[in-house]
Amino acid sequence: MTNRISIVSYLNSVPFIYGIKNHTIYNNLDLSLHIPSVSVKKFLNNEIDIGLVPVAAINKLQNFNIFSNYCIGSNGKVDTVCVFSDTPIYDVEEILIDYHSITSVNLLKLLLKDFYNINPKLKKTTDGFEKKISISQAALVIGDKAFNLHKKHKYVYDLSEAWFKMTGLPFVFACWIAKKEISQNILDDINTSFLYGINNIDCALKTNSINNIDYRTVKFYLKNRICYNFDNQKKKAMAIFLEQITDL
Repeated sequence: MTNRISIVSYLNSVPFIYGIKNHTIYNNLDLSLHIPSVSVKKFLNNEIDIGLVPVAAINKLQNFNIFSNYCIGSNGKVDTVCVFSDTPIYDVEEILIDYHSITSVNLLKLLLKDFYNINPKLKKTTDGFEKKISISQAALVIGDKAFNLHKKHKYVYDLSEAWFKMTGLPFVFACWIAKKEISQNILDDINTSFLYGINNIDCALKTNSINNIDYRTVKFYLKNRICYNFDNQKKKAMAIFLEQITDL
């Protein structure tokens, strides 16, 4: 039986994809790539069996287990979940929010309330929104398109770094879930493949397009910004985050 698996279509997932494709488990998987919000919808609609899903959606899902020892996490700066602005965030009237995101939008709302203590208007967006940043309008940008914005705007607010300053904890953006009926042997093989990919990031990058982003930047990002181990500190941080966003 082929199991349908969805992986987020960002560079931080490259080690997972490389690991799966270099393990025999690949022959038993139907692999697809999606932005985070789409992965959630596909799980809800029974279109996938296994997925890397944004943690803010966990409370909406049913009939699943968090199965993997690995996640998309960070410990301080992450570089790819940032508010970009040409004016201090305290003077911003409106923040455009990335339509790809679920977890990052909730993290932004939480930080605006409890860390920055401000209440700007949040505006939903469509493709190309990151080009509309102005004096009064900032933007929350996530994923690969954030890389090339760091030098374009005067102010960059890294949400993972702000979370760490507020809580002293790492942050988990996405974790691996599977339907409860999926064989444990399948999940064990997938977990093993993830470890292989994480341990071979250099090889993984050589087989993947990095979309006009500096190779050294991406390599540093995967090895020093993304923390893949889903350890007890990250589980604690995820539980706190999920509890706090219920009031937003």
